[in-house]
Amino acid sequence: MPRDLDAIHISGSSVLGVHHVADAVSAGLEWHYSADSSTGRVRQQNEDSFGADTPPGLFVVADGMGGHAAGEVASSLAVRCAAEGVALLPAGAPRDEAGSALRTAIADANRVILIEGRAHPEKTGMGTTATALLVSPAGWWIVGHVGDSRAYLVRDRTVTTITEDHTYVQELVKQGRLSPEEARTHPRSSLLTRALGTAEKVPVDIYDGPLESGDRFVLASDGLTTMVSDERIMELLIAPWTPEKLVERLIAEANDAGGHDNTTALVVDVMTPRP
Repeated sequence: MPRDLDAIHISGSSVLGVHHVADAVSAGLEWHYSADSSTGRVRQQNEDSFGADTPPGLFVVADGMGGHAAGEVASSLAVRCAAEGVALLPAGAPRDEAGSALRTAIADANRVILIEGRAHPEKTGMGTTATALLVSPAGWWIVGHVGDSRAYLVRDRTVTTITEDHTYVQELVKQGRLSPEEARTHPRSSLLTRALGTAEKVPVDIYDGPLESGDRFVLASDGLTTMVSDERIMELLIAPWTPEKLVERLIAEANDAGGHDNTTALVVDVMTPRP
């Protein structure tokens, strides 16, 4: 049975600096994880939220926007809706069913955020990214994604960026009009083309694949990816550190580079349980 959803941990400015580390053991596979969030060096409040292993196997990072605490509300709603939707899955649900449930849960978050904004005029216009990872002891993973937070997979020291940024500059990169380096410093680099709470219907990207012992997954808000180069991020992700240490280093590097935005990092290492 899923754990009590009251135990869902939403990270924002209220838990700044608190690390959440735990182990989850299932038939044949074990995952160790860590997550943390930092306000950064410039912002006055943290509008990021994350959920870690609640319900078991679900990990979410959401980066809110809207100001006056509205962004934090939007991001926390995204995390909670994802958790509630996945918690309804029956034990042993197949990958296609789980993928549909995750897509629906993120789409439901969009609806809930719109309703909340309309009910409270001071929150009108709030929105959020949402990047959710679901891992299963049955040997598969699924990522649901909207916005410009990212999901990475590290396997055999090779880093793959699972998600695609839903941004104006990424569209220019795909068209060959900007290089990735130019996109990072473009004045409209943070302009999203897709986010929860911004339209009646928002497409949700779904990615999936086989889960293997030794896999490392990393979810991060754009507070990391706008401050630290892709090359440096790749170097950090393959370092032989524990999830706790890697989370600490990722956030530190973003802040050392200026910390212009909130930064959230979440790391999940998959392995075979020790006898």
